[in-house]
Amino acid sequence: MSDSTSASAAVPVPDPPATPVPHPLPLRSDVYPALVSFLASEPAAEGEPALAQGVARLRFHGWCTCSRTCAYLRTAPADRADNSWIHLDDGDTPRVWLQLDREHTSFAGREICVFELGPAPALDPRRPACA
Repeated sequence: MSDSTSASAAVPVPDPPATPVPHPLPLRSDVYPALVSFLASEPAAEGEPALAQGVARLRFHGWCTCSRTCAYLRTAPADRADNSWIHLDDGDTPRVWLQLDREHTSFAGREICVFELGPAPALDPRRPACA
C-alpha cells in the first residue's frame, strides 16, 4: 500500500487571478449603442472592414468642449487624431464624419451631423444640445 501523504514535492498553488481593474472610460457601445451598430456596418460597406471591426472596442472619451453645441465625439485622446476623415452620407446629407487616428487603424473621433444617438444621460451628462 502506498501512502499518498509521503514525502512528495509540494506543488505550488497559483494565486487566484487578480480582480480586473475597471477601465476609467466606458466603451462607446455602452454609451451610444445605436451609433456603434451603425458604425460597425457602414465602414465595411465603404470598403474599410478593418476599421469596422474595431468600432466596438473604442472608448468614450467625451464630447469636444469647444462649445456647448459642438457635435464632435472623442474616442481617443486629442493628440491621437489625424487630419484624415471618412464621411458617411445619407444621399446628399452628411450623417457622420469619422476622424482617423494617426496610424489610420482606428478612429480618434467623429462629428455627428444627422444621427439620432438615443438617450444616454446617465453616462453622458454633457451631451451637446444639438447632435
